[in-house]
Amino acid sequence: MTRIPLLLCALLLPAAAQATDACRHSAPHQLALDLTGVRTVEFHVGASKLRLDAAPGKSGALQGRACGSSAAQLERLRIEQSREGDRLVVRLLREERTGWTFGERYAYFDLAGTVADDVRVEMSVGSGDAWATGLSELGLTVGSGDADARKIRGRVDARVGSGDIVLADIGSLDVGSIGSGDLEARGVRGDARVGSIGSGDLALRDVGGSVEIGSVGSGDADLERIAGSLEVGSVGSGDIDVDRVGGDLRVRALGSGSVDHRGVTGKIELPRKR
Repeated sequence: MTRIPLLLCALLLPAAAQATDACRHSAPHQLALDLTGVRTVEFHVGASKLRLDAAPGKSGALQGRACGSSAAQLERLRIEQSREGDRLVVRLLREERTGWTFGERYAYFDLAGTVADDVRVEMSVGSGDAWATGLSELGLTVGSGDADARKIRGRVDARVGSGDIVLADIGSLDVGSIGSGDLEARGVRGDARVGSIGSGDLALRDVGGSVEIGSVGSGDADLERIAGSLEVGSVGSGDIDVDRVGGDLRVRALGSGSVDHRGVTGKIELPRKR
C-alpha cells in the first residue's frame, strides 16, 4: 500500500521544483494603478512573482505575463484591484481546483511594475517571490516564499513563516515574528525590533540605532556592528552571537542556549542559565 504514494511523490516532486521557473504557455498582462488619494497599496502575491520599484508621480502600473503549463492552467489566473478607503488592494489570484493531477502543472503571474514613491506598500507573499526597491515604507508578510527589499527610505515591518527575507539599506525595522525561516538585514539606519524568533535565524548587521529582541526559541541570532544598545528578553535553547555593540548588552533570561559577545562598549548584563 505504501508504494503508490511514494511513486506519486517521486513523479510530482521534480515537476513542482521546475514549476516556479517554467512558462510553457503565457499570456501578456498589464494593469494601471489608480493611486489618486491612496496612502497604502496592498499586494497579495500568493504563489506568483512580483517586482516593484518606486517612481515619482501619482500613478503606477504592473506589466508582465501569466504563465501556465497549459492554456487551461492560464484560465485559473486573474488580477483584481479594489479600493478600501485610502487603501488600494491588488490581488494576484489563482483559482484552486481539487482532484488528482499528474505531470507538470502550474499557473502563476510574473509581473513587474512601479508605484508612487510617497505611498506605503504592503506585500503578502505565500509560496511566491517578491522584490522591492526604493519605496517609502514597506510591510512584508512571507509564508514559505522569498522576499528581497532594498533602499527603503522609511520603516520596514516584516513577518516570516518558513520562508526567507533579505533586506538592505532601510530606515528602521520592526519584525513581528520569525518562525522556522530566515531574516537577514544589513544597513538599518534607525532602530530594529524583533518580537520573537522560533526555530529560524536572524542576522542583523550595521544597525544605526538600538536592537530589541523579545524572545529567541531554538533559533539563532547573529548581531554585528550595532551602534546603540542590545536588549534580549529571553533565550531558550538557541544561540546569540554579538560582535561590536556601541551601547549596553542586556539579556533578561537564559535557558540552555548561549550568548557569545565581543566588542561591547557599554555594560554587560547576562543572567545565569536556568
